[in-house]
Amino acid sequence: MRLPVFLSLVLVAGISTAAETTDSVSAATATVWGEYLRPQLDRAYPANDSVSRNEFLRGLCKAFSTPASEAPYLRGLSEGMVLSQRIKQIQEMGLPVDVENFCNSLRDALAGKSTGFDRKSADAYLNSYLGRNTAPDTVSISSQQEFLNKQLERKSVIKTSSGLLFEVITDGTGQQHPSLTDKVKVTYTGRLSDGTVFDSTDEPVTFDVNRLVKGFTEGLLMMKPGGSYRLFIPASLGYGKKGIDGVIPGNSVLDFDVKLIEIIGNK
Repeated sequence: MRLPVFLSLVLVAGISTAAETTDSVSAATATVWGEYLRPQLDRAYPANDSVSRNEFLRGLCKAFSTPASEAPYLRGLSEGMVLSQRIKQIQEMGLPVDVENFCNSLRDALAGKSTGFDRKSADAYLNSYLGRNTAPDTVSISSQQEFLNKQLERKSVIKTSSGLLFEVITDGTGQQHPSLTDKVKVTYTGRLSDGTVFDSTDEPVTFDVNRLVKGFTEGLLMMKPGGSYRLFIPASLGYGKKGIDGVIPGNSVLDFDVKLIEIIGNK
C-alpha cells in the first residue's frame, strides 16, 4: 500500500532532521574534545610533523572499533609508553636499568611476589648506588685552569687584571657603558667548562649591575648597548669553592654568552 504523499514527505523530513542533528551533535562534541586534546598533540608532535600527527589520530580513532577484550592490553600499552620515558630518564641519570629484567621484576612486584626488596630497602639501595657512582660536586682547579689557558690561546680572548677573560663578539653602539648603579636588560646563556648549560634566558631579563657575581659585573661594565661578549669567569670571580649545590660545582669556571640589550639607568 502506498503512503499518502503528505506522510511520505513528513517521514523524509524527519529522517533528514535526525541526520542533521546527529552531524551537528557529533561536530560540536568533537570541537569540545579537540580544544582539550590539541595542546597535548602540539606538545607531542609539532604542526609540521604531519606523519606523526596522522598516526596519532589513526590510533585515537582505532580505539572506537577495538573490542572490549583488548582494552586491558591497550591500557597497559598506554601506561607503558609513559613509563618507558621515565626509565630512559633514569638511565640517563646513570642507573643501569635493563628493560627486560625490569619488566620481569615489575610483573613480580605487581603480583605481590618478592623482588628481593621492599620499598624502604629499594629506596636505600638506589640512593646508595647514586652516592657511590656520582661524581663529587666539585671540579679540580687544574682542569679549570687548563680550560682558561686554552681560551687564552685564541687571539680574540683578552685577560683583565682581575683574571676575567672576555671575547668581543659584537662591539655594540654608542659611547655609553653601564655604571655600578645602573640596571641593565640582557640575554645570556651560562655554561660550565664541559659545555653543560646551567642557565639561559628565553626573553630579556633585568639585573642590577652591582648585584651579580664579580666577573659578570666586570664584563657588563665594558659593554655597550647592542654588544655581545663571551665571558670566561674564574671561580674566584664567580661562585668560588662552594659553587651552587646541584647546579654549579665548586671551583667552576663560568662560560657566559651575554648580550646587552639596554641600559635602564638607576631610576
